[in-house]
Amino acid sequence: MSVGASTSRTSAMYAYFRQTVGPFGSSGGEEGPPICEWRIKRNCSLTPRQSLAATTFLIALVALIGVGSAVSFGVWLALPFSFLYVLAIGIAFVAYSRHATDGETLRLVPPFMIVEVDEGGRRTVHRMNAARLTVLLDSGDEAHVYLSDGWQRINVGGQLPLAAREEFVRQLRRFIVVGR
Repeated sequence: MSVGASTSRTSAMYAYFRQTVGPFGSSGGEEGPPICEWRIKRNCSLTPRQSLAATTFLIALVALIGVGSAVSFGVWLALPFSFLYVLAIGIAFVAYSRHATDGETLRLVPPFMIVEVDEGGRRTVHRMNAARLTVLLDSGDEAHVYLSDGWQRINVGGQLPLAAREEFVRQLRRFIVVGR
């Protein structure tokens, strides 16, 4: 999958890139320097509503089987096991839903790179100096991508597959040089 996809195909992409010129980076109505934006998000196959519907159906089915077994066949021991199973499904759903919206948004707005990291329902915003910014790609199986501006170092692109991380690093390096 390509990192440099257009915004019309964002639903199928891990990340997409958008470049605009306009009022956000300019003052007094003049055209300013280009603004680049990268959005990297988790590739979830189900929407939150679909996930909730599937989980609710599974919980109802397990509860129905447990109560049906207890009443019809006299297997009363099925109720506590059904309850434990329903509890495990609920915990798994909560854990999944907390991280379904994880991702990063990187905006190059000269002279800054603004990085917003959403993780586990918590948003952290980092403002980095674009003139001192370096992009590092570790070697190895995981190949982490780091943004560093001297004293601050942020891990980004963790949601991307390895091949897309390399393309992401190439794009970042190219546009950071332009934005300086």
